[in-house]
Amino acid sequence: MLKRFLPQQNGFFELFQKTADKLVSAAEEFHKMLRDLTNQQHYVDNIARYEDEADRIANLTFELLHKTFITPFDRNDIHQLTGQMDDILDLINRCAQRFPFYKLENVPEEIVQLASLSVRTTQLLKEAIYNLHSLKKSKEIFDRCNDIDRVESAAHQVVLAGEKRLFAEENDFKQFFKLKEIYAHTKLIINRCQDVANIIKGIVLEYS
Repeated sequence: MLKRFLPQQNGFFELFQKTADKLVSAAEEFHKMLRDLTNQQHYVDNIARYEDEADRIANLTFELLHKTFITPFDRNDIHQLTGQMDDILDLINRCAQRFPFYKLENVPEEIVQLASLSVRTTQLLKEAIYNLHSLKKSKEIFDRCNDIDRVESAAHQVVLAGEKRLFAEENDFKQFFKLKEIYAHTKLIINRCQDVANIIKGIVLEYS
């Protein structure tokens, strides 16, 4: 029989949701930056701020975990969920910072598409996390996680197409490796969202 509610400790769920909000905001800023690279530093600074705020939320979560005797679910799952969401924000931040560092003034459309798919995965992850406090919506949670899997598959195809064109058309050696790295890091954002979705699916299965 499905356990309809996880043991209550609303502080954890509120902190998960706040982190998810920061994650979506950072992904959206990254996507906007790729459409407006002449003002890239503005977006880089915004993303860095979101990442810093998420670090503080993660620290509060770990402090609460240390103080709480009865947790909503397994302590290791809470630690992983918190740590990996924070890692995604750090990844977005590091990827964004490469643009002014590399002096990138334009990128292939496939990278912009990947950034858009990154926004979609963070939004889906946020929806799953906002439902995590109650397993009455376990189907919705699984649906969102499965949607992330589908977005990851689409992103894989975008990377293949983009890198194929990069090999065929980019003759500047330095530019080639800069863009190749951006492809890898942007795709990794989506992969890490998928990793968090797998943690969430495991939590739901454990309490079903």
